[in-house]
Amino acid sequence: MAYNLKVDFDDSLEGVIKTSKGNVDISFSGKTLGPYDYFLGGYCGCLHSTFMGIAKKKKVSYGTVNYEVYGEKRDETPTTLKYLKTTITFTGVNEEDQSKITKSMELAERYCSISVTISKVAEMDFEIIFN
Repeated sequence: MAYNLKVDFDDSLEGVIKTSKGNVDISFSGKTLGPYDYFLGGYCGCLHSTFMGIAKKKKVSYGTVNYEVYGEKRDETPTTLKYLKTTITFTGVNEEDQSKITKSMELAERYCSISVTISKVAEMDFEIIFN
């Protein structure tokens, strides 16, 4: 699978990411989402998509799922992530399905390509909560 996009910046660190699916603003000044916002959002999308495929095969269901991500970058150059914590909260899960959901998410963490990429540079913690 290939990806193609263009990014245009002006001289004030404000830019636009342009794809065939649409355009989104990007900023280094805090006016809109920044690079790591998009990166960590992409990570959540990848993790969730991978999880959904596994959960479907295991025939488990849930009401909603929420991902809360905390990332900390290194001070030294290159300033890659050094720590990432993902708190995943599920609602509408039967008690007997909670272990299947947990195992499905553990597999998703191992097979999500962005998660694997992050794990090469950062310590990663996960917490799963059932409400």
